[in-house]
Amino acid sequence: MRSIPHQRLLAGLLLLFACERVRMLPGVQPQSAVRKQAEPILMGPWLLEPGERQMTVAWVSAAPSVGRVWFGTRETDRFATEENATLEHRVLVAGLEPGTQYRYRIEAAVESGGVFSTAPPPDSPFSVLIYGDNRTNSGDHALLARAAAGEHAQVALHTGDMVANAGDNDLWRVWFAEERDLLSRTPLIPTVGNHEITDQGVGYSKYFLRRDLPAYHSVDYGPLHIAVLDSFEMAAGATPHSAGFSDAQKAWFEEDLRSVREGRHVWVLVHQGPYAHPLHLRGAGHGGSEVIRQALIAGSKIHPIEAVIAGHEHFYERGEIDGLRYFVFGGGGAPLEDPDPSFPGVQVAQKALSYAVVQVCGCHVTGKVKDIAGQVLDSFRLSDCDVPCGAVARGASRDGGAK
Repeated sequence: MRSIPHQRLLAGLLLLFACERVRMLPGVQPQSAVRKQAEPILMGPWLLEPGERQMTVAWVSAAPSVGRVWFGTRETDRFATEENATLEHRVLVAGLEPGTQYRYRIEAAVESGGVFSTAPPPDSPFSVLIYGDNRTNSGDHALLARAAAGEHAQVALHTGDMVANAGDNDLWRVWFAEERDLLSRTPLIPTVGNHEITDQGVGYSKYFLRRDLPAYHSVDYGPLHIAVLDSFEMAAGATPHSAGFSDAQKAWFEEDLRSVREGRHVWVLVHQGPYAHPLHLRGAGHGGSEVIRQALIAGSKIHPIEAVIAGHEHFYERGEIDGLRYFVFGGGGAPLEDPDPSFPGVQVAQKALSYAVVQVCGCHVTGKVKDIAGQVLDSFRLSDCDVPCGAVARGASRDGGAK
């Protein structure tokens, strides 16, 4: 056996010491250690809280880590990061330009990302996707999500009831897997459904709400003002089988409407809306909500409400009753039921897996409802005026006249 020359042994010891010194220096880590910190993604990414100059990127990792998102218009050469390690990541990407498309990627064991567009100026065109009531019915939900993703809308509204049991983490993993192509590109504005409170709202709050943001709040997006109501407010005694709506929420809603600037389209997003007409009522807690109806009628005296967007019943319905123009979007994958198209005030009713794409440009708002094969089930116009699309206008009335 040959002995190791003294010089070679000394060089090896010095190299080993140098490597150990680099490992121990604060803030200096070899590439292998950096790779170990990038955890696999269990759910997501999905986009929340869209604005003209910001977007929030959310995801869930397999182990606690400090989330980092790289972004840019052409190259992902800027980054935003969290302060502390966590499983449920929320990274606010700020300092953006209005109406601009950005690329982004998440640092993870396998990097993931997509593109998003910031909210446009009020006179620029964009499209809104509307859907809901998925209920983790994975086959139909997957088909609906795939068809909806193909519309390439700039923002999505969800009418609630995402999963059948919000306390089942496996159901959430299925839901996010089937929504990934859609929600990695399209920011989501949801409302809480009765199935989201089967775990006292823990999952819904964890995945979709900021800690300082209640389930009822409002969002301005382009010329839209979206009031998100909570028809299953637990503070008002709601359970998964019975609605609740507090006086505090009603007062907030009226004050919110008083703050709306002239020329904005006011939409109300709520799970159980004022009207819905199933052919066979499933029991107490279904159909329209009287307390929501009364709140909306009172609110409409403060500021005109262009549309009420709801779910809860598993079909599509459009109508107008008591001066309220309402929609039911409940064909997102939950077991379908039959609507009653003959009820007074109902204009269109369809039993179909379906979603809507609404085109908004200044004072012009038109929409189409489609099934998963792309067939148009309904077309509607919510607002119109003589001002061309893209031109700045003071606003439009619901009957098409400028105001």
